[in-house]
Amino acid sequence: MSSRQVIIALGSNLGESALTLSAAAERISALPDTKLLALSSIYNSKPAEVLNQPNFTNAVLLAETALEPWDLLRALQGIEAEFGRMREGETYVPYGPRTLDLDIIDIEGVVMNDPELTLPHPKALLRDFVVTPLLEISPNHVLANQKVVTTALVDCGDIVTHGDGESDSLSQKVSHFPRPHESPRPHESPNRKGSLSVCATPIGNLGDITLRVLETLRAAGIIYCEDTRVTQKLTARYNIDTPLRRADAHKLPELLPTILAQLEEGLHLAYVSDAGMPGISDPGGLLVAAVREAGFAVEVLPGASALTTALAASGIKAQNHYFGAYFPRKAGAGRRLLESLASLENTVLVFYESVHRTAKTLNLIAEVLPTSHVVMARELTKLHEELLSGIAPDVAAEITKRIDAGQKLKGEVVLLIAP
Repeated sequence: MSSRQVIIALGSNLGESALTLSAAAERISALPDTKLLALSSIYNSKPAEVLNQPNFTNAVLLAETALEPWDLLRALQGIEAEFGRMREGETYVPYGPRTLDLDIIDIEGVVMNDPELTLPHPKALLRDFVVTPLLEISPNHVLANQKVVTTALVDCGDIVTHGDGESDSLSQKVSHFPRPHESPRPHESPNRKGSLSVCATPIGNLGDITLRVLETLRAAGIIYCEDTRVTQKLTARYNIDTPLRRADAHKLPELLPTILAQLEEGLHLAYVSDAGMPGISDPGGLLVAAVREAGFAVEVLPGASALTTALAASGIKAQNHYFGAYFPRKAGAGRRLLESLASLENTVLVFYESVHRTAKTLNLIAEVLPTSHVVMARELTKLHEELLSGIAPDVAAEITKRIDAGQKLKGEVVLLIAP
């Protein structure tokens, strides 16, 4: 496997920045097939967008790596996630202060005009080289696409101090940085392996998301999701630029080797379903089981769930509940399931259902359990939220009437059958 030289920028303006840069440089040198060649001296720069934040502490390093550019980028994002982009409890601000920021300035023989290798800092995208953000340019010059770009061409991130020694030549040795003696950081496991965060997302109203989930999605190297088009609506709303990768029920099994390899490299990955709590009625359980079996850490970030929201909104009083996920598609299987559950005492039965099959399922419930009380919950947390409650035959008749009149049901449906 051939190696190439790479220049990487390091920046920090939260916490013990010098120690952070030192520890990050060591983490980069520990990446597979990667060797650290030289480090610049530390210098300070103004933030690209000030926002009342302190100056950045910066350095650049020269390394040799056999990693492909995309894999290197993901590995660096994983290291960022280990240190945490923000201090706990602080609000994320785009281009604002951060504990650690790593960027690829240049890779030997690679012209980085591939959008997947271009981090979306708007000022960087106006130029023919990639430095994101521009504040992390080594004093005096930086190599980019085989060109020398002087700081005179940089209109943000002004250099405040040039450090000491040959700071612009990358000639300082690794010993220039002090070696930290500190315990692993919150997002870093002792063996430095990666981790998976399972994140709950809104079931309708995009405001129903936790601050912890937002910060985790921003810090992750990759967000795996059921449908990138659905998740992109959420990430766009909250200015999250983490790459999205489709991992639905069909793709996830074939992606597992890749995901485990990324975790082995130290990446921090996130997984979300289209809506609600992953692993409840989606392929998330398969992913969590595989990651745990491989020995990597898994954390679950709680949040919205259609199951618990519908239960709370229904008003049904029951000591227990039975959750059957999606109701069986075939009428025979659905009938047998309802008959087997009819004897449960003081238990509300809960099922998810597609709007296209809701009328059919309600009519089956009315046939098998004609005296039961049913609640149909639809479009939960959205503008047109609806809870239709009544005896099973009445609810079934109402929905059938709407469909016969050409009224299409919209959204996701939760059906609850009272004991």
